[in-house]
Amino acid sequence: MPALALALAVQLALIAAVAAPRLAPRLTGAEYRIATVALDPIDPFRGAYVDLRVVGVPAFTRHEGTVYVPLVRGRDGTYRGSGIRREPPADGPFMRCHANGEVRCGIESFFASQREARRLERALARRGAIARVKIDGAGRTALVGLQARPEAS
Repeated sequence: MPALALALAVQLALIAAVAAPRLAPRLTGAEYRIATVALDPIDPFRGAYVDLRVVGVPAFTRHEGTVYVPLVRGRDGTYRGSGIRREPPADGPFMRCHANGEVRCGIESFFASQREARRLERALARRGAIARVKIDGAGRTALVGLQARPEAS
């Protein structure tokens, strides 16, 4: 019986170790509204799926491995990327990303219901998007929502 309990505890610990980095931003992160551009609003072959790129983050880089993207707040209250760094910034919010020629911060894909996807497709094509992103203290991200930018008045 103790061997079974130990085996179960080890398996649960492994699951927790794998899931923790993905859950941490959702559970402990602060929410930011980040300006994004929809690159492929709703792909008819992949379903209700939107590819996003954060404004101010270059799509490609010579850097390899972990990189950091400082976020700066714009006049409209949304945040934008401010280039790429090899070290995390000393202050202010930032995203921890992976670079392998292409820069990926973990918030490049958004899935929606079919009804929501049709509404988003029209709005994103005209106005762009604001991603609701939770970011933890280590810069890990979780995309929790997507909305079209408000109409210009």
